This record gives sequence, C-alpha cells and structure tokens, in this order.
Amino acid sequence: MKEGFLKLGSRDWAIGERTGIFGVLNVTPDSFSDGGRFVRIDAALAQARRMVEEGADVLDIGGESTKPGFKEVSTEEEIARVVPVIEAIAIDESMPVVSIDTTKAAVARAALEAGAEIVNDIWGLQHDPEMASVVAEFGASCVLMHNSLGGWRRDGVLDSISASWEESVSLAFQAGLSEDRIILDPGIGFTDTREQDLEIIRNLGALRSIGFPLLLGVSRKRITGEPFGLGLDERLETTLATTALGIGEGIDFVRVHDVKENVRVAKMTDLITRG
Repeated sequence: MKEGFLKLGSRDWAIGERTGIFGVLNVTPDSFSDGGRFVRIDAALAQARRMVEEGADVLDIGGESTKPGFKEVSTEEEIARVVPVIEAIAIDESMPVVSIDTTKAAVARAALEAGAEIVNDIWGLQHDPEMASVVAEFGASCVLMHNSLGGWRRDGVLDSISASWEESVSLAFQAGLSEDRIILDPGIGFTDTREQDLEIIRNLGALRSIGFPLLLGVSRKRITGEPFGLGLDERLETTLATTALGIGEGIDFVRVHDVKENVRVAKMTDLITRG
C-alpha cells in the first residue's frame, strides 16, 4: 500500500488523518431503518445532497435490503433501483465518491458503469464468483465484510473474522486488485448474537492491527437498540457511542444513517485521539 494513503476510487485518502464517513442511502422499499423513504429519484437526490452538506465523504447506495430475513430481489430490479440515482449523482461534480452496496457482480458492473467507484460487498467477494474480477476490471475500491451467515471459520469470533478476511483479500489479489483499494468490515449485525457483536466492538484494536483500513457499520443496528429496548428511531445516541469508541480503537471509516451527528462526534474524537 502507498504509505499513508488509500485509494477511494479515483481519489487519495490519507489514512489516519481523520475518520471518513460513509453515508447510507437505501433506495429500497424494505430496508430495516429507512425503507421506502428514498425510492423516488428526487427524494434520493435530496437526501444525497443533505448528507454531503452534513459532511459525508462517500455515498453508499443500496438497492436490496440485507436486514434479517430479507428477500433477495432480482438483478434487474436492483439495477433499476440504483443506476438512475448513481447516474444523477455522478454527473454532479460537487458530489463525493459513490459506493454501491451489493452482493451481485452484474449490479456492481452496472453501478460502476454508471459512475460508482467503490463496491461494498457484505460477502467479501465470496458469494458471487464474478465479483472480484468486476471490481478489478474497473479499478474500483472495495469494502470486504466478514459475514458469519456463511458459517464461522474458527471457534473464536476474532479468529473466524481473520480467516474470512484472509480469503476475501486473497480473492481480491488473485483478481488483480491492489492492497491500497481494500477496506475491511468486521460485519456488526451479521453475527448470530449481540454478544458476538459486543466482542467485535471490544476488540476493534486487535482487528485493526491486521493492517488494512477498517470500516465500522453499527448505525441503528440491533446492538444499539435491543439491550435497552430502543426502537429504530431511538438509536442515535447509542450509535454515536460506537462511533466514538471505534475511532478511539483506530477504525478509519464509519457507515452511518445520521451523517451530521456522526460527523460532529468523529471530529471531536479525532481531535482527541489523532491530535
């Protein structure tokens, strides 16, 4: 990896200077938190502009819900949901980098052709055998998430995550991706229990020592609500706690719904921890 820098698509990102913010933009009718709110292109663009004004560094666009018990949509439907939004964002030079949140290589290809520059794959290139080659073909960057829904690789949570990441990174390298285009995600919420989520959060420093930049995606997930009986619209403060703690443990990016508030917390925590 180029010393101190990560490639976010066509842009250089200085690792360790500040925490990057992925703003979640779900153009789906059934996402667990904001399903149906941004399915119209005008609503999606208005939300994209709002998140940019609030400080988002990346717009992470998803066209298929991955909430527990989700029903997979067709490739054609997913493409129809995301591509018009990505095209509209990509032609606006004031917009930041666009990420496509998908598990399907065909959707990734369509999104990259439309202007996306990052592929965020919750299966870490291990689900669709064509995904790694599509990412490499476009010279895109990628977020490779550990997903325990495919089975645990080792007895211990951290060992299993490391083993899964090793396979994902190997697939990326085999396809020709360079290490400066890889971000890893430990997969909060894609575990079996909230105790496993807590174990991951408590050990982010150990996971960060693996050597790749880390993205933490905890926003509004069960771990921020279930222990306290909080509904989806009551999980801001608990999400912010994980953002601050994650930054203190060395994570590089957070993926969030509430951009403004998380940006403020990130700035303050960066000031304390990064100097």
